[in-house]
Amino acid sequence: MDMIGKILGGRYEIIEKIGEGGMAEVYKAKCHLLNRYVAVKILKPEYSKDETFVKRFRREAQSAAALTHANIVSVYDVGTEGDINYIVMELLESKTLKDYIEEHGAMPSDLVLKISAQIASALETAHKAHIIHRDIKPQNIVLNKNMVAKVTDFGIAKITNVPSATITSFGSTMGSVHYFSPEHAKGGYTDEKSDIYSLGVVMYEMATGKLPFDADSPVSVALKQIQEEPVAPIEINPNVSPALNQIILKALQKSTALRYQNATELISDISQALLRPNSLILRPASSVEAGATQVIPILGDDDGVPEAVPNLRTREPRRANVISTREAIKEEIPKEDINTDEKIDEDSKKKDPKKAKKKKIIIICIISAVVLVAAIIGILVYNNSKKQAEENKEIEVPNLVGRAYDDVVDEYSKQGIEVIKDKVEYSSDQPEGVVISQTPEKGTKTKDKKIKVVVSKGQKMVEVPDVTGKDIKVATYELEDTLGFKVEREDVVSEKVAAGIIISQGNKKGETLPYGSTIKLQVSKGDGKETVVVPNVLGKTESDAKSALEALGLVVNVKYSEDKTKSNGVVIAQSYPQNQTLKQGTLVDITVNKILLTKTVSLDLLELQGGTASSADTINVKVTASIDGGAYNTVYNQSVDPSTKTVSVEINGYSNATLKVYLDSKQVKEFTVSFN
Repeated sequence: MDMIGKILGGRYEIIEKIGEGGMAEVYKAKCHLLNRYVAVKILKPEYSKDETFVKRFRREAQSAAALTHANIVSVYDVGTEGDINYIVMELLESKTLKDYIEEHGAMPSDLVLKISAQIASALETAHKAHIIHRDIKPQNIVLNKNMVAKVTDFGIAKITNVPSATITSFGSTMGSVHYFSPEHAKGGYTDEKSDIYSLGVVMYEMATGKLPFDADSPVSVALKQIQEEPVAPIEINPNVSPALNQIILKALQKSTALRYQNATELISDISQALLRPNSLILRPASSVEAGATQVIPILGDDDGVPEAVPNLRTREPRRANVISTREAIKEEIPKEDINTDEKIDEDSKKKDPKKAKKKKIIIICIISAVVLVAAIIGILVYNNSKKQAEENKEIEVPNLVGRAYDDVVDEYSKQGIEVIKDKVEYSSDQPEGVVISQTPEKGTKTKDKKIKVVVSKGQKMVEVPDVTGKDIKVATYELEDTLGFKVEREDVVSEKVAAGIIISQGNKKGETLPYGSTIKLQVSKGDGKETVVVPNVLGKTESDAKSALEALGLVVNVKYSEDKTKSNGVVIAQSYPQNQTLKQGTLVDITVNKILLTKTVSLDLLELQGGTASSADTINVKVTASIDGGAYNTVYNQSVDPSTKTVSVEINGYSNATLKVYLDSKQVKEFTVSFN
């Protein structure tokens, strides 16, 4: 459905599409009632007849509208027009936290803490209003240029004080599985601690640039959320502060009892972590059960036979789990069978020498056998201890990036390190078969001798489409968002092509270019004349009105009209109203009020003659006048008696007149008079 240009609710004019989610599309719109720009979220047509989705969509509006907070996107209005269900929200000229992470990777610990505090503060307000968001993820968190975070999209929020507020089955759950809490993934009861777990995942991703759990399918990810423990963030990114590392691990506890109980607790620890980043402010519960004994093999006794060391945390008495060689011999052979030379001699005297010799041989064999068995046991235990020690030995992860995958597999398998191909992705700078990235990163200390790698499948090539004649917004979306190109725009004047339409492109249709290549586009900016906004010139004088309009590049045509109810000489009408948008060079008519006035001018004839009357019988008096800046015209021309004292001249005009007086064709005076 083409929404561009539509007006919803009689006031919201849809201008352009700015985003899209699973359920809805988001448009930039202008509210003509309040003269401001807003964001309008519209439920997709395929869901508009599904009452379940419509209710969920309206619930988002209700949930967000009930909340007022600096870190929550404001909802202004909600409405329905035919099959169109829409929500009117605050327009944010910004990007999502997900976009920021993808652009910048792992973020500094202090920035992670500051953004997390803002999100937690928003959740604190929502939770106090008995609203659980249930879909906290970077895609639903928006950052402005000042790194202020705002939580949006309460589309699957639940009201905690409403009956039947639990999720009954995994198949019906909403949200993003990578950010599910374990109880959410199980389809169990969710509360404010579920939002805290999701925020923990977001914090993990901000701190490391990676998700704690990932797999090929949503079900597999959900199972990991339920069953597996995350790798500590500090093991992935050594720059993560100890305090932040502890906070994230506590937020990600599988048990809700071991997790932060509310957002207020989380905010408190974040505040402490900002002040003391290197302090281990938390002690998350160990994955080893309290009281369990951990056996760590070490070398002991003179025999070289390893002994067991009890778990120091449990403080159990030290017990040996292996009998020393000497003790084994002593316990296996009866005391009476341990001979001295004297006893043998005595027996030999009393008994048959052959029998005594035979018995002696048997005793020697028994002793030898016991010694051999003990030795074998000692060797086995030692080897096992050595193996365990080897397995528990930390290794420093080597750098595999930039090397051929087959080579590193062969090389490190000989060292007992397993290199696992996790993903295969396109790469702009690495050839096919070369390692792009690895987890854990190089230099990381770890006991796990497994390294996951992402392997390049070479550079992605994309075919160039023909976008000439298309609107620049449409073409940009196709080239950048769909095909992965970058657009370089050049605006040029064109009298033939409308503004915003592509005139030409740098690469021809059908060419194949590497993914991410730049395509140059020439875009028409029309005839080159800029648009201006018409000011209000009513009540201004003619000269002031002309100056104001001409300064904007408009052409002014002055008309005159007489209205005795209005001031003389001012503009009483203009052809375009105030705030009208016009191109430079447009002709604008203004009407100036001109009331015709009569003025009688008295001329002292004797003064004009220099104080002495002419001796001639008559003298010719001629007066010309320039009325309101016009050409000079004769307004008086008569022969009079030189002794005449005064000559009266009547003139008509609007503003002023300049008069020239002639006596017998000789100019004797020039002056200006006003009609006001």
